[in-house]
Amino acid sequence: MEATPYAGEPVESLALLFRNLTHGRYCSDWTLELEAAQRLERDQFFAYLNANAATSLLVKDGGVVVGALGMRHSDWDTRYWGFPCAALEHLYTADDPAWDATAIANILAAAADRWCEREGVAFAFARADAQNLPAVRALENSGFRYIETAVTNTFDLRKLPPVPMEGWIIRGVRPDETDTLLEIAQDAFLTHRFYADRRFARDRVDAMYREWVRTSLTGSTWTNIVLEESGRVNGFFTYRLQDLSPYFGTSFVKWRMAAVSAEARGQGQGQGLRLFRGAMEYVREQASTVDSGLTVRNTRSFNLHNKLGFRVVCFSVTFHKWYR
Repeated sequence: MEATPYAGEPVESLALLFRNLTHGRYCSDWTLELEAAQRLERDQFFAYLNANAATSLLVKDGGVVVGALGMRHSDWDTRYWGFPCAALEHLYTADDPAWDATAIANILAAAADRWCEREGVAFAFARADAQNLPAVRALENSGFRYIETAVTNTFDLRKLPPVPMEGWIIRGVRPDETDTLLEIAQDAFLTHRFYADRRFARDRVDAMYREWVRTSLTGSTWTNIVLEESGRVNGFFTYRLQDLSPYFGTSFVKWRMAAVSAEARGQGQGQGLRLFRGAMEYVREQASTVDSGLTVRNTRSFNLHNKLGFRVVCFSVTFHKWYR
């Protein structure tokens, strides 16, 4: 068997990869119907394959797809860092005793590694669900280095008790508040993976997160809200809505970034609790579930999620590899 480029195979050809899938955000969640979750994971991966057809790979055995890897040139990172970057974001293998999942994963990871070499990639990152051991081992075998573990937490907004707002409010961000949000973001993400990789210059990583905030304030992908207390903005949240009603009959809220002012960090959980509870209250009429992801190194945020009653559904691991 060998890895070959994705050539527009139909979604049905991926059936074997998802038939027994039990990891990932949705298949790991026992509150969701498993077949619907498997169909969602399949459909999302199929959309990714078609958006990145020129760079994604399949492994077939007798015409049957038994492995797949979704990867891409990482254009935003390339523009920002000034050198070619790539992302290996999905690696699936057939969970069936008829095939060796680890061997298939090794074939895909090795082919991806060769592609990075051919394309002149300077830096690549890869992600895999922590339960997807064939993918994790294959990435390690290809020289990818562990950099962080992230956790996905979830909360059922239908169980959210009333949130009294006394002396504070949650509202949409105003156009003239960009500088305020950039100030709050300063040093707010020190536990994240770019800081953990010393090959990235600290000042450039600082500037990158400021650029992320600026980017989130433009366009229609992300929505930004702020915590205001006594006329002062003391925190912000970035999120988006995802309509998953075709699968689960409801919409989800995906949290991307959150930060409180520097004065509030290390002073207890008061402002953090207000920001998180207020953000949940702000969207409870639009969705039934909120998903939040964070690195496990961020123990303050991890404990805050626990205090609010978030439930862990899965872990993922991120790897980095430098080619030059």
